[in-house]
Amino acid sequence: MEGSSESQPVFGLMGNIGKDAALEAIGRTMDFLARRGISFLVEEEIRDRLGGGVTEGGAGRGAGRGAGRDEVAAKADYIITFGGDGTMLAVAQHALLHDTPILGVNLGKLGFLADLGVDEVFWAIEEIIDGKHTIERRMTITGMLDDSPEQYHALNDIVIAKTGSAKIISIDAFVDDEFLASFLADGLIVSTPTGSTAYSLATGGPVVVPESNVIIISPISAHTLTARPVIVSGDSRISVCARTEEGSVMVMADGRVHARERTAVDAEIRRGQHSVALVKNLGPKYFETLRRKLSWGQDGRFTPETSDPAQA
Repeated sequence: MEGSSESQPVFGLMGNIGKDAALEAIGRTMDFLARRGISFLVEEEIRDRLGGGVTEGGAGRGAGRGAGRDEVAAKADYIITFGGDGTMLAVAQHALLHDTPILGVNLGKLGFLADLGVDEVFWAIEEIIDGKHTIERRMTITGMLDDSPEQYHALNDIVIAKTGSAKIISIDAFVDDEFLASFLADGLIVSTPTGSTAYSLATGGPVVVPESNVIIISPISAHTLTARPVIVSGDSRISVCARTEEGSVMVMADGRVHARERTAVDAEIRRGQHSVALVKNLGPKYFETLRRKLSWGQDGRFTPETSDPAQA
């Protein structure tokens, strides 16, 4: 994040170009920022889809201009994403390299990370300008394959899983060079606390509050009754060796495929050097989101008005 020499921050606008509602919301936000004389950057592809609407000079509605995602992440003081959690995860890949805070506007189905409603965007911008917000830092994990120098980052999780015709894969897992377990399974999920409410949760993993310094290791459909998720220190180094005799194995970071069509994968996963900064105190609190989005801790036998289960 390069920051702005002006008194007001520069906003970056990114979104899911496949959603008409996202494009419409971004267009309205561009108009709002321009009327207020607030500088902004918008993804070039979104600008083109909206038929321009910004100029390169920086005057009038041209208080904003089009740019690629990397440039938006580098030059904006805050990024606003329009879409869902998937959109926010994709944007986080760019934002974490520049420590640019992200505010997610939910136009998807769940909206656990992107927890702000589309009708709250203008209000949220005013709150940010007035400093009535906080920045919450979420840990990431970084993965690397033994045969490649490329590093891939994840805010939610890194998944090693079967693909194609593979019926099952053999997985050996190690923590700080100490043997953890062997699994015959559909795959393995290594997730952050943020990702504990994503794919890991669907496999029976625990809910972990975001500020925890831990990593969750969750087997996917393991062929044994004794395989359970494990929580290890966030400073651990996790090694995974996956093999299949038919089909192939793939590696994904936050849903983005980094390796596919392999019969063997040797990967190392550890805490990332970068964190993802999220704009908070503008949407619901974490436990409120758990209850509202995931029905966590709710007993269907009674309502808040009849709060005693014994009377249900």
